[in-house]
Amino acid sequence: MAKLVIFYSRADENYFGGAYRYITVGNTERAAKMIADLTGAELFKIEQKTPYAADYNTCIAEAKNDLQKNARPELVSMPESLDKYDKYI
Repeated sequence: MAKLVIFYSRADENYFGGAYRYITVGNTERAAKMIADLTGAELFKIEQKTPYAADYNTCIAEAKNDLQKNARPELVSMPESLDKYDKYI
């Protein structure tokens, strides 16, 4: 049974624990990798052609703007096909 974990994750400057911190791997990516390790699933990371800013506050403003406009940023790639997967996580 083939499984696929599809995720979007943001590294760079983040806000957690009451402070701004720079991280090299986003929390969602870490969780996706743990799920893949436990389930034997493949990973697919959703990546924007033009990423949001590394600065946290600028990133939030950009994401809110896209949300208000119902915009869908262009992606680097998509899975070729989902037909070979029995489960999508």
